[in-house]
Amino acid sequence: MNSRQRIQAAIALEATDRVPVAPWLGLFAASYTGLSKEEFIFSSDKRFAAVLRTAVELGPWDMTYMGENASEALLLAVPARVHWPGRDLPADVVHQVEEFELLGPEDYALLQRVGLLRFLREVARRLYPEINVVQGLSLLCSYIWKLRRQAGELRAAGIEPAAGFMHPGPLFEYFSIGRSLATMLRDLYDRPQAIKAAGGIWAGAMTRMAIRWAGLVGVNRVFVPVARASPAFISPAHFEEFVYPDLKTIVGMLIESNITPVLHCDTGWKGRLEVFKRFRAGTCIIEFDGDTSMAEAKRVLGGHTCIKGNVPASLTAFGQRCEVLDYCRGLIEKAGKGGGFILSTGCTVPANAKVDNIRAIYEAAQKWGHY
Repeated sequence: MNSRQRIQAAIALEATDRVPVAPWLGLFAASYTGLSKEEFIFSSDKRFAAVLRTAVELGPWDMTYMGENASEALLLAVPARVHWPGRDLPADVVHQVEEFELLGPEDYALLQRVGLLRFLREVARRLYPEINVVQGLSLLCSYIWKLRRQAGELRAAGIEPAAGFMHPGPLFEYFSIGRSLATMLRDLYDRPQAIKAAGGIWAGAMTRMAIRWAGLVGVNRVFVPVARASPAFISPAHFEEFVYPDLKTIVGMLIESNITPVLHCDTGWKGRLEVFKRFRAGTCIIEFDGDTSMAEAKRVLGGHTCIKGNVPASLTAFGQRCEVLDYCRGLIEKAGKGGGFILSTGCTVPANAKVDNIRAIYEAAQKWGHY
């Protein structure tokens, strides 16, 4: 099987010749190839060259992200203050995101009144008043075109691009950054109807954008974060009331458009895994980090949903190669049995990960992941 066939089989819960390997590359690719963090973020060509080289030399892997989480265009879309390497910080320091109350309580109504695009333009104006509409559109179009070209180049090397669009997720995810998490949590009690009304508009309009964007890039998978809506932050009742309706819309629209939702579930999801069984079997990927037991995820979701993960960042940064090999072997044996599993890191590969530890992920799949 080639990489694309391996990934598609895993999503469809079918047997594969080997466990697919798909670490999430971000700023580690800069560290590995000797680029400064500033160069990685602000130069699309250098960023992709670093991602491609890393994925090939430490694998070759079956799939990876293209460094989107550390790209200038995506970071400009975050409703928070970004401190940039080489500008606000030393050139080789990881960027920092500072949350503050950029969005006010009146912005729920603003979204409903003006629609998604005008709302996003207003958010961008508050953060980056020096970037006008023409410049913003030019940056956006250039970013889409480069992603399309880079996705083709990655596939030419035998590696699948992980996603064609980075969806911000349900409204709770986006507004909990733009309002700050503590303020957003208070809004669940103080402004429940405003959140629900805005959430329906947000989920539909943003997902239509995601579908069009993914089509232009040529990758039929869309990243959808569901991290701040985890059991670590909100109750099951609040999840059902404020998050699940948006998530149902997002996932349903993507599946109907033959696009695979890649649900990114940071923090621990014990006790809430069953919710993902409401979506049609064999249509999603769920990414877990090191706080969720993959054995438990397999027990609950095995035979229904493809799970992806979850070599912890702490292990790749501070552990030993033998420990990474043992951890990966355990994942393959506990989560990989019967298919529906993609071996990956828990969230992104940290910038300070040890090279031998990242190389060990692919080596473990080669040694123990064949069926």
